[in-house]
Order: sequence, then structure tokens, then C-alpha cells
Amino acid sequence: MDIVTAAQMQEIDRRAIEEYKIPGVVLMENAGLCLVEAINRLGCGPRIVVVAGKGNNGGDGFVVARHLSPHKNLTVWTTADTSEYRGDALINLNILHKLEIPCTNLRQDHALAALEAELAAADLVVDALLGTGVTREVDSFYADIIRLINKAPAPVLAVDIPSGISADTGQVLGEAVQADFTVTFALPKRGLLLFPGAGHAGRLEIADIGIPRPLLTGHGLAMLTKEQVASAMPGRSANTHKGTFGSALLIAGSRGMSGAATLSARAALRGGCGLVYAATPQSVQPMVASQVAEAITLPLPENEGGRLHASALPLLRERWQSCRSLAVGPGLAEDEETLWLLATILAECPLPVVLDAGALNLLAKKPQLMDGRKAPVILTPHPGEAARLLDTTVSQVESHRLQAARELCTAYRSTVVLKGAHTLVATENEAFLNVTGNSGMASAGSGDVLTGLLVSLLAQGMSTQKAACAAVYLHGLAADLAVENISKAALVAGDIIDHISLAYLQTEKIHM
Repeated sequence: MDIVTAAQMQEIDRRAIEEYKIPGVVLMENAGLCLVEAINRLGCGPRIVVVAGKGNNGGDGFVVARHLSPHKNLTVWTTADTSEYRGDALINLNILHKLEIPCTNLRQDHALAALEAELAAADLVVDALLGTGVTREVDSFYADIIRLINKAPAPVLAVDIPSGISADTGQVLGEAVQADFTVTFALPKRGLLLFPGAGHAGRLEIADIGIPRPLLTGHGLAMLTKEQVASAMPGRSANTHKGTFGSALLIAGSRGMSGAATLSARAALRGGCGLVYAATPQSVQPMVASQVAEAITLPLPENEGGRLHASALPLLRERWQSCRSLAVGPGLAEDEETLWLLATILAECPLPVVLDAGALNLLAKKPQLMDGRKAPVILTPHPGEAARLLDTTVSQVESHRLQAARELCTAYRSTVVLKGAHTLVATENEAFLNVTGNSGMASAGSGDVLTGLLVSLLAQGMSTQKAACAAVYLHGLAADLAVENISKAALVAGDIIDHISLAYLQTEKIHM
């Protein structure tokens, strides 16, 4: 499912009206009816307050008021005189007047105080105030209304997007409604899925208002779905063996960081590849071998600090000849010898490579390591690593996550997995946003699990784009399944691994 900007949604609406001859007032009626259905499903009490702005968002609120007024004790509050309304919103406001449904203009003296009193007794508030067209900080009049809505004890249903949230970035434009539910139309807007906007939306519902299907695709950013992931996963026919599903080489760990290598190896095995080679410094190898019985461990020469020695290269070269994918980074030290090894791997290894953790920090110090690299690469930075790779700040990355992911993709000619809430996957031509996962994943080792899943799916022959999309979706889904029985606060990376098989089952592709 595509995720759109405000401008893209406006263009979709325009084409639906002009090319498909669907009157705008019909689309508004459909939107209002979807809102009414959502309100009826909530089963709220009779006292409903509709706060409606001057645009189409307000018009949707007027449709809601018309349909609910025979059954609810409903009040409507507008932000301007009737003479200031235009188009389809004016048509629906005039219908309310004909039906003698009272509408109070909030610009009048003492109207805000009256609204506050009404909100205090409401069973539901319908936020039809501003919509997706807002691009700058809301003025004091609207800010006051938003603060009153947020102060109200009743749940809030936002029309299309919570008022005061940027539809494109998710940023709070001064003040923003904190909704309990949001019904958005046709396609989700970016600001509903990018934080902090995603945290203001509450439970999100995407309503079909009759936009023709050909208009709903090709917008450059899509939300990952179970169906998309299931269709991309490799099949498992009966007449197969471990070689069918490929071998993955994992280069990970250093003295004191054996856990990262262990978690990645365990996740890679759960991910479905036939063989996992866990290559670690020789002092780390016994710990990994004792915890991941199914992996083949490869002890490598190390220096006095328990870090990889440059003489490990011939062993790695020999091993990658029999593998289909390679991952470098979990628990890896960041010294000159490791940097040299990484540079040689990127220059020589013809396999798809996943770079994580220590490998990303080394790459940030020397971006030219990617010069001349022809085989595919997946980068898996968290915001801090992304900031180092882009030579910027974490706050800049977090406030412009999609832009940051695309810049990384271009700068390093790689598929990029920008971790966080919500994780983004960026390729040369497309971007995908993942909505599985939860705050319990903010725990040491979660990224190591994702690296293991990625290298496993690549070993099974998936493209970097499909592997990245499937891995982040399954990774988040496994965490969601885990917190059905484990507190988010208590979730650890091993719990995610333990639920990968259930996540696979939910995609209805691999039955373990």
C-alpha cells in the first residue's frame, strides 16, 4: 500500500474528479460515511462534539454531523462565518443550516469558553479542524482550540490526520491534536506513519472512499504488508536439502562481544538458510559454538586485544567461495586491522554483503571503501550510525528519516535499512516503511538479530530489496508476537529469535 504526501493526495483527488468524473462532493460524502461507520463501531455515548475547519476536512465533519444528528446529541463548532466557506464544504454546511442543526462560530465572543464546557461533557470529539494542507505552525486561534481538544476527557477521532501534524513529515506544527483514533482516506499520509505524527494518530484506519485503483500506486513510498512479504519469500519444496537454501558467512564478535555473534548466528538459522558459518576471533569461538550448536564456527586469528588479525583474510576468502551471502559487523571491533579486512572484503567479495554495527562505524570513517564495489550491499544503521555515515546529527536524521535513508542509499550505492520506529527500507528507486515492531525492541542485540535474518534471506537467493523488506517486517512481527506474552519492558533480543518461526507461520509461507 502506497504512503503519500499531501500534494500527492491532492493530485489523486484532482484526477479522480477530472479524469474519472467523480464529483468532489461524492468523495466527501463517502468520507463522511466512513467516519460515521467508524464512530458507530466505537459505541460511544450520545454526546458528540464536531470541531470543523474551513477546508474539506471541515466538510467531512459536516457530513458526519448530518448523519449522526438524528441519533446523537451533537454540536458543531466552526472556525469561520458561513460566508468564508467554499466548495463542497459550503454545500454540506448549508445542508446543516437547512436541517437546523446548530453550528457555533468559534470566532464569536465567549465561544471558546462555551466549547471548553461542551468538551468537558462530551463522549467523543471529532477533530475535523485542519487536515493535510497545513504546512506551517498553527496560529494562536487554532492552537487554543487544539489545546482545548487535548484537555477534554473524551476520546478523539481525527478526520484524515490529527490537526497540527505535518502530512509530509509527521512533525508537530506548534500544537497538534492527540487523537485516540484516526480515519484517513484512500491511502495513509506520511505524517501518520513517521514520528512524532505516528504517536498522535492513535489507532489508524484507512478508509476506501471510492478513489479508482489506478490512482493509488506509484508514489515512491509504500507500507510493507504481510501479503507483500509472503509473496517474496522463497518456497520450500519437498525435494530439497540444506544446500538448496544456501550458506551464509557471518563475520562478527570480539573479546567481550560474543553475544552479538551468537544472536546473529541464531537468527540466521531461524531465518531458513541451510548453513551458517560464524567466523569470530578464536577466543570468542568456544562461546559461540557452545550457544549455537547448529552453526559451523570458524575460529580466526586475533591480536592481543581479542580482535580480528589481518591474517584472517585467507580463511575468509576460502570460506566465502562456498557461500551465497556475507554479513560483517555485529560485535566487531573498530581498529585498523579490522578496517583493512573490511576494505578487502568490499573490494574482493562477490557476494551480497550486509554491513552492521562496527562495520558501519568503520565505513563512516572511510566512505571511499565503497568505491568500485559492484556486488550488492545492505547497510543497517540506527539513527546514530546514520548520522555518522552522513556527517550530520541524530536529530537531523530523526526529523527527516525518509530523506536520510535516501541520501544514504545514494551516497553509498546500497540498499539501506534505517532502523527505528518505524524502520525504513530505501533502494535506488523505491522506499518502504515497516509498521511491525514495538518499543520493546529498544534493547541490546535487536539489531544483531536483524542482521542474521538479512544474511539468511540473502543466502536463500532473495534480492537485497526483497530480503531487506522481508527481514524488517518479520523482525518486527516476531517482536509483536513476543509481547503478547512478555512485557515490552522485559523483551530481550533472544525473545525475538524465539518468535521468528511464528512470524514465518503468520506469513503463510514457511511452516516450521
